[in-house]
Amino acid sequence: MTHTMIKTDVIYLYNFIKKLKMNTNDVPTILQEFAQPRVINEDMLLNLIIEQGPKGIAGRLFYEDGINLDETKEIRIEFLNILKIDYLWMMPNLTKLKLSNNIIEKIENLDALVNLKELDLSFNRIKIIENLDNLTKLEILLLFNNEINEIENIDNLYHLTIFSIGNNIISSWKHVLYLRKFKNLYSLNMSGNPCTKEEGYLDYVFAFIPQLIYYEYKMVTKEQRQTAREKHYRALHILEEAEMKEKEELNIRQEREKKLAFLTTACVEYLDEDHLFYQMFEYDKEGKDLSMVNEDTQNAYEQYKINFSTLCQELCEVGLKEHDKRLDEINLYNIGVNEGKNISQNHGRMIVNEVLQTKAVTLVNIKQLLKKLVEDIDAATLEDITQKAQQLSQEFNNVVTETWTKLMTIEVDLHEQIQDINEIFRINISDMIESFLTIARGYFSQLRNCEAEYNDTINGLILYYLSGFGEDQKLPRHLLNLCEDKDMLSYNLNNSHERHLQVIDAREDSMVNRLRNWLKEYNEELSRQEIERNNQQVLEIAHFADSQQEEFLYLLQQLNISDPEVILALEST
Repeated sequence: MTHTMIKTDVIYLYNFIKKLKMNTNDVPTILQEFAQPRVINEDMLLNLIIEQGPKGIAGRLFYEDGINLDETKEIRIEFLNILKIDYLWMMPNLTKLKLSNNIIEKIENLDALVNLKELDLSFNRIKIIENLDNLTKLEILLLFNNEINEIENIDNLYHLTIFSIGNNIISSWKHVLYLRKFKNLYSLNMSGNPCTKEEGYLDYVFAFIPQLIYYEYKMVTKEQRQTAREKHYRALHILEEAEMKEKEELNIRQEREKKLAFLTTACVEYLDEDHLFYQMFEYDKEGKDLSMVNEDTQNAYEQYKINFSTLCQELCEVGLKEHDKRLDEINLYNIGVNEGKNISQNHGRMIVNEVLQTKAVTLVNIKQLLKKLVEDIDAATLEDITQKAQQLSQEFNNVVTETWTKLMTIEVDLHEQIQDINEIFRINISDMIESFLTIARGYFSQLRNCEAEYNDTINGLILYYLSGFGEDQKLPRHLLNLCEDKDMLSYNLNNSHERHLQVIDAREDSMVNRLRNWLKEYNEELSRQEIERNNQQVLEIAHFADSQQEEFLYLLQQLNISDPEVILALEST
């Protein structure tokens, strides 16, 4: 019996046993060994790659070249009674993985397969869809004939196009709206699930997953889609309006996040609106309550908010302008440095080309001289040829040395120029930041003054309000703990004042520290990059000089020089 026939028979018996849902005890003794659960391991993967690889001469070459698990693109691990998925992290470049017809109960250990595009887990014992978050490139997911009761945990499969999950135990319809968000999904198979047996399910799918082109591998017709939409018109209309609103809100959030990110780079985040104002009152209940004592205090509070927020917005605008100035300075710096690098590179390229031309000419001249060695020549002629060849070789070595000197001079000059530019840039950008911080301190000082004026205003308004109460009049109960007397009012106002100043001071310190830290880190990074660039260039120049001399000697050896005197003379140079 051939290997293919044995394999076919085993597969048939395995499927027969699975179909009857037999327990291990029911399996005939001859199949006990086959029925034992297995775990994927490295040896199994290697054997499968060899088995599934090319055959004949191509296969032999494939085997002789060595098997690299990390370069494998596709593998089939089917009909092997696999219980546990493992060791696939050794194959990070897999794009196609077939694990069907096993006894797998849990989806796991697939996180490393970030390049996977097709995954087949059909005919297993999986109950929960899980651990697929990293497979963001997955396009085809096959889970046919498992024990799954809910479609979930595939939110990161943005590129999902084909999804087969028939012959499971899904009864709810909620997966339809869940799958609606997968805009690339064009093929779905739900056949054999309890939910598909309910009346109206198919119309529900066609109506709420409009991107579907195939259902159960049959094309969805325009008539089917139109009929489904008409049956669910009202619900669709409400859903589409909600999705449109959600999309608009998402766009607004994204715009806000984008704006916040931009303001943060300029260290003026939340200064464009009244965020800092409300932050002062966030943990100041007494201060907020004092602002609501009567209409006069409420008007003072509103005017305070306007004045305070106006100062914040002015500071934000100044900060953005200063940020633009810094970006312009950085742009000018980059232009200057890149121009210097380009000039040096072009100059160096010309010198290198001259060396290569000189080498070619020198080799031609040496070759012409050596042609004369073929003939019978006297000692005087041999000595003359040897001296000329040696002279040409020495001249080329001198050219290489001069070239190294020229290239190093260019690099030293460029390095010094960039260091000078870095220092000028450091001074300019430091002056810009310190100038802005001086302006910013002025604004924060105005904010503190604004807060102090408001505090005094509230104090006066509340004292005036309290003076209107006679001896026989009682203060409203909600004001007793706020301003029953002058001492209590003063205590609460001072606490409120201190809290507000802490918020203002903290925001000022944050701006100052962040800008100065940015300046320090940015200049250190420029210095580090230049040191690395300079070291790399020095190494490249040295390598070029050495390689030219080595290549020249190698080419001389290829000229088949046989005279020992000539060889010795050339090598001595």
